[in-house]
Order: sequence, then C-alpha cells, then structure tokens
Amino acid sequence: MSFSREVQEKMNQFAQEQSQHYLDEAEMTYMEKLRRKTGQAKNKLLKKLAKFKNRSETSLEAQNDMIIYMSDYMNDLIAGGLSEREALERAKADLAFRSETARSSDLQERFERYFENRDPADYEAIGLFYAGFLFLGSAIGALVGFLGSGGRGNFLAGGWIDTLTGVVVGAVIGIGMGLISNAIITLKKKK
Repeated sequence: MSFSREVQEKMNQFAQEQSQHYLDEAEMTYMEKLRRKTGQAKNKLLKKLAKFKNRSETSLEAQNDMIIYMSDYMNDLIAGGLSEREALERAKADLAFRSETARSSDLQERFERYFENRDPADYEAIGLFYAGFLFLGSAIGALVGFLGSGGRGNFLAGGWIDTLTGVVVGAVIGIGMGLISNAIITLKKKK
C-alpha cells in the first residue's frame, strides 16, 4: 500500500529523527562520552563532527530500515481499521526511541559516573608505575643473575641463562609491583 506524499514525508522525517537516537545510543564514541568533561573547544569540534554523522551511510541505512518497518506497521494498523493519519500517529508513538528499561538506565548511569570521575592522570600514573617497576625489576634481576652466574667470565659459558632467568623473574616482580600500585591508586580514588 502506498501512502500520500504528506504522510510519506512525515514518515521520512520521523525515521530520520528516530534512527539518530538509536545510532547515538549504539555508536556513542569515546569523544562523545567524554563530552561532559571537555572544554568548549572540544564541544565545538563535536558539533562540527556531528554534521557528518547524519550523512553517514549507516545513518541512511537506519533511516531506510525505519521507513520500511514503519510502512509495514502502518499498513497493519490501516488494515485493522485506523485512518492513515491515525496509523501515522500511532506508529510514531509506538516506534519512538525509548531507553527506559531498568538495565539500560542503570548502565547509562554507570557510564556517566565513570566518565564524570575519570581522570586521565590516574591512568598515566598507573602506566608509569608499571613501566618503572618493570624496568627496575628487569634490571635488578639481570644484575643478580649475571653476578650469580659468575660474572663476565662465565656469561658465555652458560651464565647467560642465569641472567635471562633473572630478567624474567625481575619482570614478573615488576609487574606485580605495578599491580599493587594500580590497586593503591584505585582504592584512593574510591575514597
């Protein structure tokens, strides 16, 4: 069944608006999630980038899918006795984007809290602790292994394996120390 031009245009407009809500929810980018914490310069950049989002191939596909689904739904409603306009209004009401489930609301709140409280400096500090402890542990392990195997004279005659073992053990200790520092920073952050 084909619809009047006016109704078809309203369906197209509705599909364009609603498909963007679904896409925003499903494809929220890292930058969009951090938008609340960024300054005005980043907000301006996001507004410029948002212009391209509506023109993307994925956005157009979602709009087309919405139009097809809405057409089928409206045809069913009209077959059930509703007028074309009543079917349009009912389809718009029934197909409007909603993210009101308890699970999605809870998840959205968690994401918001996470990105509001996220401090990149914490992650940089954790990374530096890992790297520092890894290098320090490897260096101390290599030195202990080298000296424990008899030093320079015995290195080529089998002492290299002791040095290598020392490096591996030192690296494992360094990673362990990095994990401890990560835990300390995370616990301080929760207070």
